[in-house]
Amino acid sequence: MKWYRRLALSIVIGSFLPASLAQAQELYFDDVLKTAFSNHPDLQSSAVQVKMRKAEGMQIEGALDTRYGASIGVSDEQSQATNAFSPEANNVAFVSGQLSKTFSGGSSLTGTLNYNRSELAYPSTTPANIQSSPNPIYMHQIDLIYRYPLASGADNPTYRYQKDAARQEVKAAEFRVQMLREQLANQGIALYFQFILSDLSLELAKDGVVRAKRLLSYQKKRERFGLIEKSERLQAEALLATRQLQQVQAVSARDMAQTALNRFMFKAGGQPIEPKLKSVHAPRMTESEMFLLAELRRPIFKVLKAQYAAAEARLAQANESDEHQLDLVGQVGSRALDEGSGAAFGQGFTLNDRFVALRVEFSDVFDNKTSRAVIQRNVLALENIKIEQRKTIENIKTELANIAAMIRGGEATLKASKQQVNAEKKKFNAEMLRYQEGRSSTTAITQFEGDLRSAELRALIQKVSLNQAEYQLALTLGKLPAVFGEEL
Repeated sequence: MKWYRRLALSIVIGSFLPASLAQAQELYFDDVLKTAFSNHPDLQSSAVQVKMRKAEGMQIEGALDTRYGASIGVSDEQSQATNAFSPEANNVAFVSGQLSKTFSGGSSLTGTLNYNRSELAYPSTTPANIQSSPNPIYMHQIDLIYRYPLASGADNPTYRYQKDAARQEVKAAEFRVQMLREQLANQGIALYFQFILSDLSLELAKDGVVRAKRLLSYQKKRERFGLIEKSERLQAEALLATRQLQQVQAVSARDMAQTALNRFMFKAGGQPIEPKLKSVHAPRMTESEMFLLAELRRPIFKVLKAQYAAAEARLAQANESDEHQLDLVGQVGSRALDEGSGAAFGQGFTLNDRFVALRVEFSDVFDNKTSRAVIQRNVLALENIKIEQRKTIENIKTELANIAAMIRGGEATLKASKQQVNAEKKKFNAEMLRYQEGRSSTTAITQFEGDLRSAELRALIQKVSLNQAEYQLALTLGKLPAVFGEEL
């Protein structure tokens, strides 16, 4: 064959082969998940959700913030006098302020300040001696009002229960992030082992091509010496063509698996990678022991527990809102009235003139359909979470039972598959010796080589499937280091 033909053939064959493993990135499963976790937008969105829940908790803390306000203004009121002694106008300038604070125990304290100047205007016909005096007049009033709830609102249940619910929602949001990591890990396991299987299948296909070439080379020699007919050489060529087609298909399958795994990590699809499998041996225990471990470790149970606690807090808050309102209110204040602005202002900070009051306020709602509807909704929410817990328990038990059965059966099947491969190799080698001695046919050799390849492929698939099941079991138990951050 001319050198340029050999070069062209090498280029064509090379286009079907994967990138050189010397340039490929060695990739353990931990590396896959670490890269995917750092780049996945769903995880980034979940982290934002956690921050949003924390912000909602801060908003609840605002219920205890001190609130203040102030106003300043003037007014000019003019009206027709009802008699000759009534004022026809009232000019007022005022300044007021308010400060209020709610305490964690449910009580509240409010302070108000009012300072104003009022001047009455009389008709010109009104005698001066019967007009109000002094005029203008300055008034200063300061009040402190303390409200203490005796029934609904005592110990500030709205604040406490909302705070408890918000804290549990933050926990649930944090555990949902871990749940998402689990889901991504489950996808990653499937993609990673599919890539391993396609990579090993390619190596197996290459071995098949080598065997077929060896057989064809042997057949050509025998044909030259007239020991076999042309048809037997053609059978070997057909076998080689089949194995080469399988190799090209294996290259394509590996390329697709590599692209899928790279895109899972948000990398360029064509980036060459080389899988490096590290065995994971999940602890061997009974199904009940496995479930107890999963219940302790899996974030889904922690999410449901946090959701249940949050729903209980909201139900307690709803029950509290159905109570009647009974408040004890105490008030003390100063009063100052003077014709001098400074004197009135200063006297407002003394108790020379004062106001003191103590009262009890009661309020309630007939039937209170709103509160009862809220209570019913929260009771149903708790019931729904209980149903989700029962469903999750059964799903996890089923998953654990299936994986455990898969591993038990897989170990036995892999052992039998290896024995079959050894037997097929011995059979093929023995048949090759018989063929070299002229006591067998090309058809038999071709059939035996096919049997050997099928046995090797079954053993390969079984081995990869068993490794994948081990990873799945570790994930289901909550003991996969790449997800849960600890060594087994």
